[in-house]
Amino acid sequence: MFFLLCSLFFHGIPSAEAGNRSTGDILEDDVARFAHDFRSIFSSPAHFDGSDWMTVFAVAGTATAAVLWVDDPVREYMLENRSGFMDDLVSVGDYYGKLSTGYYLGSTLYVAGIVSEDEWVRYTGRAVLEAHTFSLLITGILKAVTGRSRPYLFEGNKQFNWFEKENSRWSFPSGHTTAAFAISSALSRRIDRPWATAGLYALSGITVLDRIYDDKHWLSDTIIGAAIGTAVGLAVGKMINEEEAKRKKGGLESLNERPVELVHFSLSF
Repeated sequence: MFFLLCSLFFHGIPSAEAGNRSTGDILEDDVARFAHDFRSIFSSPAHFDGSDWMTVFAVAGTATAAVLWVDDPVREYMLENRSGFMDDLVSVGDYYGKLSTGYYLGSTLYVAGIVSEDEWVRYTGRAVLEAHTFSLLITGILKAVTGRSRPYLFEGNKQFNWFEKENSRWSFPSGHTTAAFAISSALSRRIDRPWATAGLYALSGITVLDRIYDDKHWLSDTIIGAAIGTAVGLAVGKMINEEEAKRKKGGLESLNERPVELVHFSLSF
């Protein structure tokens, strides 16, 4: 919320709702756009090009290397270096990555935007809700399919049980990490300020630390979770920005229906 309030100061007060649309019209339009963005995100792999697949393989290769050589040493280091300061620090990351946090934040912003007739705030709230929902759907499916054992079960980092229902075997990928990076990426696109981007991703990094420190996830779980959250969050933020720009020009009906770039992204500071 601090980053969002500061962004209002730097952006100035955004323009009010274009035209005289009723709240019902706005809600109906946003539901339709939510469905449009959902289709764009989940159909995007069918349109990946060579560079997109290279990014996917690079992330997968990094996670595989972590499984083979890094997961166990990182876990042991975290377990052996616990402290009161770290307990307090990682609690921040735990809260930021909770399922409820993204929905609380996104819903608060969305409702505030409706009530105040502030398009920027409403679009930002929708971006958070979409990124949070879409990314966690992907992660949830992967969790259930892979059935990876959590570290605290002491079954090793290579134990995949496949199609599990127990939360204790839903380690891969990290849902908290996915959520944190999805929120940070969407907000980064919307705020579009280097200091906000740095702060948001630092907060997501604390969530990664929390999941390993609390012995809930392996490092490789967080790598994939961060990749999913970042890719979806940036893609959703881009679509929302384009939609907002079209709306301001009065030409939303001509919004390009090209597939969204889910993997091909860059960050600049």
